Amino acid sequence: MLLSDAAHKIHLLLKEKNLVKGAKAVESEAAQLPQLLVEVEQQFVELWGDMSSWWGVSRTMAEIHGLLYITGEALSAEEIQRRLGISRGNVSMNIRTLVEWGLVRRVRKRGDRREYFQSVTDVWEMFTVLAAQRKRREIDPVVRTLEECRERLSAESIGEAASDPKARQRLERIENLLTFLRMLQQLAEKFITSQRGLQAAVKRLAEL
Repeated sequence: MLLSDAAHKIHLLLKEKNLVKGAKAVESEAAQLPQLLVEVEQQFVELWGDMSSWWGVSRTMAEIHGLLYITGEALSAEEIQRRLGISRGNVSMNIRTLVEWGLVRRVRKRGDRREYFQSVTDVWEMFTVLAAQRKRREIDPVVRTLEECRERLSAESIGEAASDPKARQRLERIENLLTFLRMLQQLAEKFITSQRGLQAAVKRLAEL
């Protein structure tokens, strides 16, 4: 009986000790959480900056967007400047573009005259905007330039000289490029420039 009581007391003491250890471990983890969040935030912002060339934007613009997206907070220009260590002018210029594109929204706080900025959180919306902007800045200008080249080599522009073999060869190559790029434009307009279209395109690719 005495042995049994002793064993029971030892068991209770060990259990209590383990509970104390567990509580201390939880407290320690909770104390370390703020630093962990800062480190993850910095890691994500750096990654987003590295991926800036994929989006066709500057590294600074990508880092500002990455900061707003990962924190989910509405931050002032001053706070963005402090966290990223960049100039106020750089923040203002890139924020303006992000707002124009629809990736970031202006937010007001009651009793505060400053402007705050918050990223959209819907991933489909975010990538739809990026794809549409890249098409507008990269594919559309190429198509317009090729159309101008085609017009300059047309019979309406140069008359009988358009039948010259070299002129016809160049015109044919331009026409082939235009056909290809217009197909890309049609695909982009159908699948990329809307959230539903992008979701449908990704789903179809995943099913291949």
